[in-house]
Amino acid sequence: MSFYSNQEVEALRKADGAYFLHPFTSIRDVDERGPKIINKAYRSRVYDIEGKEYIDGFAGLWYNNIGHGREEMIGAISEQMASLDVFHCFTGFSNVPAIQLAEKLSKIVPLVKAKVFFAGSGSEVNDSLFKIARLYWSALDMESKDIIISRNKGYHGVSYGSIQATRFPHYQEGFGPLPQGFAYINEPYCYYCPWEQEYPSCNLECAVALEEKIEELGADNVAAFIAEPVIGSGGVIVPPPGYYERIREICTRYNILFIADEVITGFGRTGKAFGIEHWNNVVPDAMALAKGITSGYVPLGAAVISDQIYRGLEKIDMFYHGFTYSGHPLACRAALKNIEILERENLKQNAAVIGRRLMEGFKNLDLEYIGEVRGKGLVLALELVADRETKQKPVHPVGFAVFENAYRRGLIVRPLDNDVVALSPSLILEKQDADRIVEILGQSIEEVMQ
Repeated sequence: MSFYSNQEVEALRKADGAYFLHPFTSIRDVDERGPKIINKAYRSRVYDIEGKEYIDGFAGLWYNNIGHGREEMIGAISEQMASLDVFHCFTGFSNVPAIQLAEKLSKIVPLVKAKVFFAGSGSEVNDSLFKIARLYWSALDMESKDIIISRNKGYHGVSYGSIQATRFPHYQEGFGPLPQGFAYINEPYCYYCPWEQEYPSCNLECAVALEEKIEELGADNVAAFIAEPVIGSGGVIVPPPGYYERIREICTRYNILFIADEVITGFGRTGKAFGIEHWNNVVPDAMALAKGITSGYVPLGAAVISDQIYRGLEKIDMFYHGFTYSGHPLACRAALKNIEILERENLKQNAAVIGRRLMEGFKNLDLEYIGEVRGKGLVLALELVADRETKQKPVHPVGFAVFENAYRRGLIVRPLDNDVVALSPSLILEKQDADRIVEILGQSIEEVMQ
């Protein structure tokens, strides 16, 4: 494995500072600290430009489900490149990988007779689903149904439409004016319940909030409700039992589309094929897929819609929406091979088993600074507190400090929402690596909090 000389490393660091605007990065911080330049990757490990090894405890950015450097993936992508590298899907054009992937997705998602639209990312997918939801109601002569309801702490992308469904402080600041037609309810955050109640005596106020918001807005004005089965960037928040059953019933009763944003939770990460399957017989009207669909090897997203929605769109005939790279053959071929590996190796089962091992490991640390360990499968988070009994938050945010400390020790995690540290490793993670993650992160938390 080749690495760079000290002179080359320094030159690259300077070039990064001079030319590269990093996404979701403090401009001041990267100017002062410099970039973390990753140069190689294999399975659950990545290596920086100077050769230091790290456990990739976040699977890149929630996406690398099958691990880095899979020869099968490289072979499939290379073979497709040599055959049909790229061609568009406008005006009725298609390609074999796009057709095969659409068929495969239609068969594995919980929707019946699903139709698939391809995009390049989760943000593009959610933008597309918002437009499709509004177009569907318009096609049924119900143009007033145009409001999209999402949840506080929900993340649905940062493109011009999806950013309005994303609910984080500062994400919209300075970017206005932004699109209208969005409304919000509080999140199902049992640890810090917005209603200051406890499950199960709460009567699922977090789900009832949707009904109250619909009645406030008027059902004839609401197009859809979008939710991540497990809230990701908002803190890996797992709704309580019965939540989505109630949500589904409310959406059905008020004639509102339910969109499940499975960008993070899809393709085995939670221990099931899709996150929504953890709730009994809950079938959404549409699903947003990305990240794990290719394990990040090639960018791809998919908007999956029910047959009911598709039949509505047929009434308008021409579908005036699409992206240059919709149905990109290289990306679709990568997705097909990725899904084949996920299914053949039963990686969703490994996610469930190793996820439980991580959960138990963090709980067994019995650190007074870990208020809660939560998650499903291999998407987990630690809620850090100053006092476990009172749930008192630290005086100063500590998530980023823990992230930096763990990085120095050879582990990559992700700080969320100031005092939450998240893990989302590849679904191939082995027991010894899970135990090492617990050890390193426990040491980092102790050092930072003390």
